[in-house]
Amino acid sequence: MPCSSTPPNPESDMELDTKLTVPPQVMSRLVGDETVLLDLASGIYFGLDGVGKRIWESVADGNSLGEAVDVIVAEYEVEEAQAQADVIAFANQLIERGLFVV
Repeated sequence: MPCSSTPPNPESDMELDTKLTVPPQVMSRLVGDETVLLDLASGIYFGLDGVGKRIWESVADGNSLGEAVDVIVAEYEVEEAQAQADVIAFANQLIERGLFVV
């Protein structure tokens, strides 16, 4: 059996029952219709609105990615399969930026 020199990437294998957490150095605040995230470690601000804001709210409230998908399907005109792909892709982006941890 061949050995892989590439370490496993847990984010690429995320399942819908995955629950993510917001690291302590990340602050979020509602500013108008936008959620503003500040990574205190880097000093970088991020702005989320629309679907991204709803995914953030759902996951930051302790819901699984699947529960976030349910929220998006209920609130937006989107097929479940597309919502699943979008939620996982968005979660991966936030993990890469240090705004969520697995």
